[in-house]
Amino acid sequence: MTAFWEDNVILKVVSGSRAHGLSTPESDEDTRGVCVPPREVLLGLQEFEQHENPSGDHVVYSLAKFARLALQGNPNIIETLFTDERHLLVCTQHGQRLRDARDIFLSRRVGERFSGYAVDQLRRLERHYRWLTGPPPSKPEPESFGAVLIAGRHKFPSADAERNYRAAWKHWNHYETWRKSRNPKRGALEEAHGYDTKHAMHLCRLLKMGQEILAEGVVRVWRPDAEWLMGVRRGSMTYAELKVWAADQETRLNELVAGSPLPEEPDHAAAERLVMEIHEGFLFGRKI
Repeated sequence: MTAFWEDNVILKVVSGSRAHGLSTPESDEDTRGVCVPPREVLLGLQEFEQHENPSGDHVVYSLAKFARLALQGNPNIIETLFTDERHLLVCTQHGQRLRDARDIFLSRRVGERFSGYAVDQLRRLERHYRWLTGPPPSKPEPESFGAVLIAGRHKFPSADAERNYRAAWKHWNHYETWRKSRNPKRGALEEAHGYDTKHAMHLCRLLKMGQEILAEGVVRVWRPDAEWLMGVRRGSMTYAELKVWAADQETRLNELVAGSPLPEEPDHAAAERLVMEIHEGFLFGRKI
């Protein structure tokens, strides 16, 4: 028997690079889905928000959790709603109802969240670039910060010295974790171009999508600029050029917020009605 999150799925789409038109032969086959939990979960004491397989490649959300994330402007969820029709794997009448009403989830917050995700990618790029170009020389030792071992514990000469040691140790620990768990494919990109160009590609995509959402009120998951983005992945920009480009784009995106045709907030009331109607339609066969 299959689990209810598979039996009760109302929408399931291809996600990730394949949905963006940015895949390579090595790309994972990611999917995201939405399901309506059974009656005993919705009306009883059980709880369900999402299920994902061990690798995290396939995720199914409850309708309520999905709607909450969409109202928050979560880019992965918004992309699921606006995925190109060619990448629909399952779309029941209830899933189509959700897609037909997807504009109620759009707001300036969505554009800002896309920008926020892009900034996260940039910070990760910067951190990895620092580790690639100037890795910590060695594991920090308390004695290097003036500590003395007394009764089995290190005593530091000052609070500042102890804070500096702990910061250095944390930096070293993060570096070692990254080095040991480093994805070999990402490592090859970093060796070839001096930085992770796949992260760079997604940084560029997120900034472009954020601008489109704020300026036009559209979400283009299947990228019309795929050729340019794949060029970024192949190293068309140096790290320095990428930093300048990203800063310019982020400034433009911030300027677009004030003049966006989108409302400041999504339509929470309409989203709640939509979720209730789909739940009722699915559980009780009511027309939606």
